[in-house]
Amino acid sequence: MGTHPVHQALTTDYVKTLIQVKARQVTRHRGFRPGDRDDIEQDLIAHVLKQAHHFDPARGSVNTFIDRVIGSAIAMMLRDRKRLKRAAGFAAISLDNTFVGRCRSHMRVPLSHVIQEGHLPRRRGAPVRDDHEQVDLAVDVAHAMEGLTPRQREIARRLANASEAAVARDMGISRRQVRNAVEAIRQHFEQAGLRESAPTRTARAWPA
Repeated sequence: MGTHPVHQALTTDYVKTLIQVKARQVTRHRGFRPGDRDDIEQDLIAHVLKQAHHFDPARGSVNTFIDRVIGSAIAMMLRDRKRLKRAAGFAAISLDNTFVGRCRSHMRVPLSHVIQEGHLPRRRGAPVRDDHEQVDLAVDVAHAMEGLTPRQREIARRLANASEAAVARDMGISRRQVRNAVEAIRQHFEQAGLRESAPTRTARAWPA
């Protein structure tokens, strides 16, 4: 017997990149950290292998099958993590009442004296990105843009430097059509774990 097409597809650059992109996107959801990415990638690969016997070439390409399986696996991950948070799986702590290490006078130091300003976004569940993560984010945004329709991509690009009214006027469409497109784009980016990069009706910081 030859190699199963799903197993073979897992070694291709397309699927490897797909898994890496999807894993990075998952780490941007609340409850996950950038350090979880390797584990998430392995979980996604394991899920694809587990579901490989369901692949039917008569119903679509192997890449489409893998993309669908990965999407299902990610939905389960997010659902399970949300359930764990609701069940008090993540306990809140006080920065003033939590102590770490000892200073030279042998006194314990409150965490509030140690944490830096750059760490504060983590308290709100927001990601803290270094230069490498910024590059990854740019790649993920570009990947998400490919999943939009041509009109949605055009609207997204124009919103970087113009208002909804200006975009509607320049494209010869109604403001309602622009608003509907913005909402569809926003939902698409949220599903990709890129909520902070999704355009809003007043946002201007959008990739050109």
